Amino acid sequence: MARLLGKHFWPHRNWFIAGTLFAVLTSICAVGYGAVLGYVGNSIQCQIEGGTGDACDSVQTIAQSVGLTASSGWIWFGIYAIIALTAVRAISMYAMNMLNNTGVQRGLVSIQSVQFDALTDGDYARVAGDNSGGFVSRFINDVTAIRDAALRFANNFTKSLVTIIGVLVVLLIVDWQLAVIILVVYPLALGPVIALGNSIRARSKKAQHQIGEVTALVSEGLQSARVVKAYGLEGYQKERGKNGFAERSRLFLRVLSQRAAVDPVLEVVGGIAIAALLGFVSFRIAEGTNTLGDLLAIIALIGVASPEVRALGSITAVAQEGAAAADRVYEIIDAPATVTDKPEAQKIANANGEIAFEDVHFSYPDGTEALKGLSFATRPGETVAIVGPSGAGKSTIFNLILRLYDATTGSVKVDGLDVRELDSNSLRGATALVSQDTALFDDTIASNIALGRLGADASEIEAAARAANANDFILELPDGYASQAGEMGRNLSGGQRQRVALARAILRDAPILMLDEATSALDAESEAKVQAALAEFAVNRTTLIIAHRLSTVRAADRIIVVDDGRVVETGPHDELMERNGVYRKLVELQLS
Repeated sequence: MARLLGKHFWPHRNWFIAGTLFAVLTSICAVGYGAVLGYVGNSIQCQIEGGTGDACDSVQTIAQSVGLTASSGWIWFGIYAIIALTAVRAISMYAMNMLNNTGVQRGLVSIQSVQFDALTDGDYARVAGDNSGGFVSRFINDVTAIRDAALRFANNFTKSLVTIIGVLVVLLIVDWQLAVIILVVYPLALGPVIALGNSIRARSKKAQHQIGEVTALVSEGLQSARVVKAYGLEGYQKERGKNGFAERSRLFLRVLSQRAAVDPVLEVVGGIAIAALLGFVSFRIAEGTNTLGDLLAIIALIGVASPEVRALGSITAVAQEGAAAADRVYEIIDAPATVTDKPEAQKIANANGEIAFEDVHFSYPDGTEALKGLSFATRPGETVAIVGPSGAGKSTIFNLILRLYDATTGSVKVDGLDVRELDSNSLRGATALVSQDTALFDDTIASNIALGRLGADASEIEAAARAANANDFILELPDGYASQAGEMGRNLSGGQRQRVALARAILRDAPILMLDEATSALDAESEAKVQAALAEFAVNRTTLIIAHRLSTVRAADRIIVVDDGRVVETGPHDELMERNGVYRKLVELQLS
C-alpha cells in the first residue's frame, strides 16, 4: 500500500491537499451544529429561568461577542447560524468529493498504465500461459477495489477524524468527564474491527481471483458461440456459467458477511456510549451541573460523531480489500522478466537473413519438451519450408527466432550472432510474421496494415494491399480503407483477415519473412494470386514457411522436415519424395 500511494497517488497530492482542506471545513461545520444547538438550548433555558442562572451567563457571553443584546432574538440567531453552516458544509462536501475523485482517477490511470506496460514489455510466456480473463479482471475489478478504497479513505478519513477530534474538543469544553467516557468506550471496538479487516483481505483476494475465472468463462463463451450452437452445447455452457457465478457469489458473500459485521460492532459500542452519556448528563442536569443547552449540544455532537466513527471503522474493511487488490496488481508489475536484453546487446543494422539453429533444446514453462536437439541453417535469400506432423515443434522455431522464448540449451543465431546477444527490438525489426491466427486490431483496415511500418503513407499501404491481393475486396467495403476491422478483425472473413495481415508483413519490408500457415484460410484462386505475389516479394530475402499444403511448400528452395523436435529430413521436394521417408508419407496422407 505504501508503494501504491507513493508511486501513483502522491504525484497528484495537490488534489488531495485541497480536498483535505475542504474536508476540515466540512468537519468544522458539522461540529458547529452542536455548539449552535447548545447556544439555542441555553437561550431557551435562560428565558424559562427568567434571565438568571448559568445558562444565561453563557448565552449573554456569546451574544455580546456577536453584537447581540439579551433580548434581540437569540433563537433566530441560532436558526440563521445552522442554515449558514449547512450551506457552507454542502459546498465544501461537493468540493471535497470532486477534488479527491480527480486525484484518485488520475492515480488509477497511472496504475493501469504501469500494469499494462508491464504486461506489454514482459515475457510472452506470461501472457500466453494465463487466461485473458484473469488479466482483464486485474485491470477492471482489482482497480475498482483500489478506487473504492482510495475514495473512501480520501473522502472519509480526514473528515471523520477531524469531526471526531472536534467533537471531543467541544465535549472537553462542555464537560471533560463526558469526553473521558467516549475515549474509554469507543476504542474498545477497534480490536474486533481490525481483526475483521485482516480476515477480509485474505478472503477478498480469493474472491478477486475468482472474478478473473468468471471473466474468462464469459469471454470464452462469447468467442465460441458458433461451436456452442453447432454442437448443441447450450446446456453445457449454461451449467458452467451457473457454477462459476455461484462460486463467485459464495466467495463474495463471505467477504460481505465480514464487512457487514463492522457496523453492528460499532453500533453496539456507540449505543452503549450514548446510553451512558445521556444517563450521565441527565444526572448532572438534575444536580444543576449541566444545562439544557449542554444536553442538546451533546445529543447533536453524538449524532454527528457516530456516523463518522462507523465510517472510520468501515474504512478498515474497504482498505483491506484495496490492499488485496494491490497485491494482485503488483504480482503483474513485479513479475521478473526472463527474456531480457543484455546491457551490451548489439543491434542489427542491415540483416542479410542468415539463420542457424545449433543443437537447440527447448521446453515450455509447463514442462512440455518441444525441441530435442534441433539443428539447421538457412542461406540469405533462401526460401525454406518447414513441415512435419502436429506438435513436431514447427511454431516453436518461429518463437525462438523472434526471441519470445530463449532456448533451454543450444543457440539460435541470426547473421552469425546468438539472438541472446542482440537487441530484441532490432531483431524483431528485421522480421515480419504472418500467422494462422491473424491479429487485427479494432481500427481501420488502413491502420491495421500501417502497423507493419508506422508512418507509411496511403500509397505505400495500398501497394502492400495490392501485393497481398487485398486491394479489390477492401475497395468494395462501404468505407474502403477507412472501414473498421472490428475486434480481432471480426468484420472480415478469415481469408480477408489473412490478406490484411499479409499486406502488413509486406509493408514491413523486413529481410526475414516468416509465414505460419499464412494462406490456410484462402481459396485456391486467392492462394495462387498471393503465392505469386509472395514469390516476387521473397526475392533477396530469407523466407521461412510453415505449411501443410503441398502447393505451398513444393516451390520452396529447400524443405526441412521436423518430427519430435528434431530435423529428420532436408532437401527439395523431388529429392524428398524419392527417399520414401517422413515427408513422402505426409504428402501421400494429404493427397489421399
